[in-house]
This record gives sequence, C-alpha cells and structure tokens, in this order.
Amino acid sequence: MAANFTVFSVLLALLQSHFLIVSPACMSCRSPWTSFGNHCYIFVEDTKTFDEAEQYCQKLSRLGRPSHLASVMSQEEIEFLVELATPMDGAVSRHTWLGYRRDLSTGSFAWIDGSPAGNYTNWAPGEPNNRGGEEDCVEMYDTSMWNDKKCIQLRRFICKRPERFPVQMR
Repeated sequence: MAANFTVFSVLLALLQSHFLIVSPACMSCRSPWTSFGNHCYIFVEDTKTFDEAEQYCQKLSRLGRPSHLASVMSQEEIEFLVELATPMDGAVSRHTWLGYRRDLSTGSFAWIDGSPAGNYTNWAPGEPNNRGGEEDCVEMYDTSMWNDKKCIQLRRFICKRPERFPVQMR
C-alpha cells in the first residue's frame, strides 16, 4: 500500500510540475494576436464606430481575459501600437480608435477597460478640443498623437486583452 501511495505521489508531483511549466505557454497570444508586455493585441482593419468597435473587441474575450478597445499606459506601448497599425507598405494607418472615452457625467476621459486614467496621454497640440461639443471618443493618428473625435465616425481599431489568466496567490 505504501508503494502505491509513493507512486501516486510521484505521478501527482510530475503532473503538477508539468502543468505549471506548460500552462503559461498555452495561455500566451495566438495568431492573429500579437504580444506586448503581458497583453495581446489585434489590429482590425474593418472600420466601425467607436461603440461597434468596442462590441467587436468584447466578442473576442476569453474566459478570464476580457477584450476591449486598447488602453495605453506608456510611451513604449503607444509606439508598439503605431507599429501594429502600420501595414506592410509602411504608411501608418490613420485614425485608429483607442479605448479612451469622455465620461459625460464628469467631462473627463476614462479607459473603458477600467485602467487608471491620466497615467499617460499623448494628445496632439490643442487636443482634446471637443469641437462641436460632440467629440467624446479618442483616435490615434499619424505618429501616435491622440485626437478627440465624434464616436459615430468610422475608424480602424485595436483590441487588447490580458495574455494570461490573472495569477492568484494561495
């Protein structure tokens, strides 16, 4: 009986160690997603309104890994997004939705994925200007600069989701 328990314990330990080694690779970004930091990104060339783009991104969610229009937390991340939105011909894809939107109750901008606002911004000079009082959504254009725009405009967009399930401490 002790021998069976020892064999079972060894097999269990091997399975657990194998799972811990293999599982992160199984949860990384898979094509057509691209990895940066600890998130996966996909550039969508079909043009949609801001709300349609966010709905599209949400449909790409996986269990425990929600997908939203991309939030941007650093200069390095925006540079990555510019590269991601640059097609093979080298021309930056102009007018790409990001997941930054004006909260109509406060008038300030917030990331729709819940990321902290204000840590990083890259507004073009004179932006946001809310021209016409209806520019509540944010696009990235040209060389990573941001512009507030009417949410009903059609734009390409970038979706973002966590690369792995959140790590839970025991």
